[in-house]
Amino acid sequence: MACSKLFSGDLPELIDKVIQYFRYDYKTLRSCILINRLWCRLAIPLLWEDPFSIKFPKNYQFIEIYLRNLNDDYKTKLNEYNKVRYNNLNK
Repeated sequence: MACSKLFSGDLPELIDKVIQYFRYDYKTLRSCILINRLWCRLAIPLLWEDPFSIKFPKNYQFIEIYLRNLNDDYKTKLNEYNKVRYNNLNK
């Protein structure tokens, strides 16, 4: 059976059910994203739907990642309103 036929059938739905089963097992979800693109595409939304609920020692780094990936307009507004005092925000 060709690979394209597998991915157009029930396989994505079954993989989604498997991934949903591990919804709160972040270590397993991280492993799932390394399997292939399909698994990654299905698991990434679960990892990012509430990143601050993940209990990792340096959880504050998510905030820095969010700030660095804001578009320039939002970065400018944050700097103007002094909501964020972060010198490297524009990098």
